[in-house]
Amino acid sequence: MRQTQKDKSLSSNSIFGLSLSLIAPAIYALIIGPVFLKPKVDELTYILISFGVFWVLALGMLFFTLKIEKLSLITIGWQRLSLKWIFAAIGIGILLSLLVPVFTLLISMIIPSSQAGTIVEVTSSFSWWVIFLSVITAGITEEILFRGYPLERLLARFENKWVGACTCFGFFVAIHAAGWNFAHIVGVVIPLGIALTSLYLWRRNLMFVMIVHIMIDIPLVFMALMA
Repeated sequence: MRQTQKDKSLSSNSIFGLSLSLIAPAIYALIIGPVFLKPKVDELTYILISFGVFWVLALGMLFFTLKIEKLSLITIGWQRLSLKWIFAAIGIGILLSLLVPVFTLLISMIIPSSQAGTIVEVTSSFSWWVIFLSVITAGITEEILFRGYPLERLLARFENKWVGACTCFGFFVAIHAAGWNFAHIVGVVIPLGIALTSLYLWRRNLMFVMIVHIMIDIPLVFMALMA
């Protein structure tokens, strides 16, 4: 049975946890990384450090939930997934990945964009293993930081799914603003962010959205190999 966090005495912990899961990665992605770190290191080093930061934050949220809040990981959606739903997640992820080129084409007719900050530019600039690490990092850490923990805590506190959904969605879009151009944000990040948030609200299962997220991004690895 799902455990919920209704006790108001936990609110201060929840506020700190929300800051760690939403505000901390946004500050790094939008300010600390591009302004202070990126000018001092080469591109590959910067990317690997960024991966490390997100893994530290995501694992920190698991530690925070277990040791500080003293709650089960079930309270952030960390639950077992049946074989049926594993295949369902894979199928949904593949379907959404096939829609990415459609979204990209449609938005390119409305918003002209430069080559920088596009899927083609990214996959042609880095080795396949960097893209693979990016896919795994995004699929796991972003779901912990921007879906599982904050959505569950906001749902428990406000009992209004729209408050949590819009808050988490806003931060998810914001962290992608530093690495992608405006057309990609509007045409790909926003619709996929809505889809992933909706899927989490539907299943309330972190593993489910992790698989979907990874399946959406995995074609980038093959694009990098071909490039």
